Amino acid sequence: MTSDPAADRPVRIAINLANAALVRIGEHDGEPYGIAVDLGRALGEWLDRPVRLVTFPSAGALMASVGDAGWDVAFIAVDPARADRVAYSRPYKRIEAVFAVRETSPLRTGGDVDRPQVRVASAAGAAYHGHLARSLRHAELSTVPTPGDALRLLCEGGCDVAAGVRQAVEAFAAQRTDLRLLPGRFMAIEQALAVPLQGTLGAGVLDEFLAHAAAKGMIDDDAI
Repeated sequence: MTSDPAADRPVRIAINLANAALVRIGEHDGEPYGIAVDLGRALGEWLDRPVRLVTFPSAGALMASVGDAGWDVAFIAVDPARADRVAYSRPYKRIEAVFAVRETSPLRTGGDVDRPQVRVASAAGAAYHGHLARSLRHAELSTVPTPGDALRLLCEGGCDVAAGVRQAVEAFAAQRTDLRLLPGRFMAIEQALAVPLQGTLGAGVLDEFLAHAAAKGMIDDDAI
């Protein structure tokens, strides 16, 4: 499709394995699958370039690698705090951030969370973590490396609330009887493709690809 000067090498697609709304790991083959993987491979085909997936355990780890020139395109949440390092395509999907608590917790709604002596665990670098850091006035916000760490801390009694993406939190809670989700969401998170500001691809190219993907039925163009 393009005359990209780097067309002789694979386009490296950065994937955040902690975002279960976009990617999961196959139980039998251990390979990542999901909309981010499908769209990443479709992007390579559209660019007429091979694809190599570059996986990260969290959004924080992915963003920490921006200056390392280790990837070309990332599937990640839109977060204004990252605009000094990456440029975004238009959003192609919206997901929800939710709270989990222990079954015995007195907290019943999201509005109950921001209270003194309530400890909230959230993953460093996640878009919802930045939102919580800006919005919580009374609760204590604890930073952990990954969303899974927040949920494990909740199970161990190290916090009162764990924040995360709905799909991942629901899957984790479904394996236990001592956790529940608070109703609703505390944040809607727009998902986009991102490129390093000093990268070889521009955000405009990603917008063109997303228009192509929508025309092919790979994404719901009315979802945003």
